[in-house]
Order: sequence, then C-alpha cells, then structure tokens
Amino acid sequence: MEHNNLSLLYSELSLNPDLPTLAERCKLLTEILLDCTSLPQTQPICRCLGAYLEEMKSGLTESMRDFQVVEFEDEAEQPRQKEWLLEDTEAQCDYCRALNHILLVSHFDRDMLPHLTGLLHDITHSMAADVVAPQLAETVIHIIS
Repeated sequence: MEHNNLSLLYSELSLNPDLPTLAERCKLLTEILLDCTSLPQTQPICRCLGAYLEEMKSGLTESMRDFQVVEFEDEAEQPRQKEWLLEDTEAQCDYCRALNHILLVSHFDRDMLPHLTGLLHDITHSMAADVVAPQLAETVIHIIS
C-alpha cells in the first residue's frame, strides 16, 4: 500500500498533527509493541506505527528547511551552514522506520521479538525526547550589543 493511502486509514493523521503529537503516538505504539508476543499481534500495530513514522519523517523533513544551525566567523562574513537542528532526530526516525519494517515483513526467531521491539521502543523514545522537550522549554534569546 502506498504511503498516502496508508496514512488515510488512520483518521487522526488527516488532522495533520504536529511533530510532538506524532512523537507521542509513536511512543505509545512502541509501548504496546513491548507487550506483543507473536508476529500476528505485532503486524497491525506495526502498520499503524509505520503510518505515523512516515508522517513524522515528512514533518521532520519539512522542519529541516526552517531550523538550521549556522555559525559566523565574523559579522561581515556570510553565515556558514553548520548542521540541521533535527538532523539526529531525522536519523533516529529512519532507524525506527527500518526496524518497524523488519517487524512488519520479516519472519524471525520468536526469541528476537522482545529485543527488536525493545530497540524500536528505545530509539522512538529518544527521537520523541528531541521533538517534545524543545516544545516544553522556554525559548530565551540573548541580544548582545
């Protein structure tokens, strides 16, 4: 099923949730995955998680255009791009998508299920912390004249 069609299956995604909301949903879905003990239990959750992770990836890609860390060597010089603010978060999202894909389509030893879901859970929570924490923090801008 194509990405756009998959996201249409989940009505909340049609409301265009923001990154922190998507991150919280991904966290919740990975917590549910931790309780799964078989492939038939994981597949519906992984399909839903896959749709949320795709939206998360799109949102991060869009955000990357707006949030760029730059550095100046002196005031007369043009700014040099240093890095994207959410670059590590985008990589974590890609890792989550890859692990979710493995859980969705692969047949693996049942003993590996808790390790794969645990890893997906941990990376998802780390990714979510990057997205949710800045929303909770107060932004302070210091202007030095």
